[in-house]
Amino acid sequence: MKHKIYSKLWIYFSCLVFLTLVVFSILTGGLILFLSRQGLIQPGGDNHLFVIFILLAFSVLVGTGSSAVVGRRILAPVRELSEKMNSVASGDFSVQANTNQKIEEIQNLFADFNIMVTELNSTETLRNDFVANVSHEFKTPIATIQGYIQLLQHSRLSQAEKADYYARILEGTQQLAHLSDNILRLTKLETQNLPIEKVPFRIDEQIREVLLFLQPRWEEKELELDLHLPKTIYSGNEELLYQVWLNLMDNAVKYSHSKETVAVKLADASDYLTVSFTDRGLSIPETELKRIFDKFYQGDTSRKTAGNGLGLTLVREILQLHGGRVEAELLPEEQTCFTVFLPNHKK
Repeated sequence: MKHKIYSKLWIYFSCLVFLTLVVFSILTGGLILFLSRQGLIQPGGDNHLFVIFILLAFSVLVGTGSSAVVGRRILAPVRELSEKMNSVASGDFSVQANTNQKIEEIQNLFADFNIMVTELNSTETLRNDFVANVSHEFKTPIATIQGYIQLLQHSRLSQAEKADYYARILEGTQQLAHLSDNILRLTKLETQNLPIEKVPFRIDEQIREVLLFLQPRWEEKELELDLHLPKTIYSGNEELLYQVWLNLMDNAVKYSHSKETVAVKLADASDYLTVSFTDRGLSIPETELKRIFDKFYQGDTSRKTAGNGLGLTLVREILQLHGGRVEAELLPEEQTCFTVFLPNHKK
């Protein structure tokens, strides 16, 4: 199997200069010999200016030819890269440079350029999707608020109607605030490079606090709670993990049918501490299980109601910072179970 040998740029350039000098010397010697045989140059003759003129003209021709070769071999790839960079600066992230080069430095430069363009294209795609999704998510509650404010401008409204419209406006503003908070939390988690602060705390008590916070919602749907929360101390970021339980329990309540049971179970195993949230109601299609943790993803299902596609993404990001993960599983009888795995650092 043949291996292609790539030269270093300085070696390549030195070889070109050396070969140019050798060729120039040979051609100059041949030219002098030719002129001597033709009688144009005679030893001791008074033709120095003529000889100098011939050699100068010959040097110009050889130098021009050598410069053209060096420019084509070395400067041409640089010019090609410059043109492609101008295309990228104009917003074209589909350009790619040919990495099949004989000079190692140029090959590496073109390979790095291709990686850069690919990353820029990926970033641009994510940015466009993010802007489109955020605009879409903000558009609905803003339109709702605007519509009810216009209705409130009519004077012929009963007090009950006004109270209902005010409640709907409040619901829209809460939805906007919730979306903004999740976006800010995600941005902070994705951009921070410092390790999170971890402290020991009662994780079972924290889950109970979330249940109390959401009590009006699960009581409104007449849900029963099946709890198994033994005393468990865990070392993690208390504020971030609170958001995990809040989002998962909120989803369980939101998508459960009325008068059903939501099970919350905490288990302290040797390797992992697990917390599961099981609800019975609007299930997730099995084909969408792997995508429900993607940012702004909402499948074509009734389970997307009243959501913005950021809660589960936030859960995943927080757990990754703790070295853990979250998994979704479909169970019999329209049950959906989300299980959190947190590494157990006990020795």
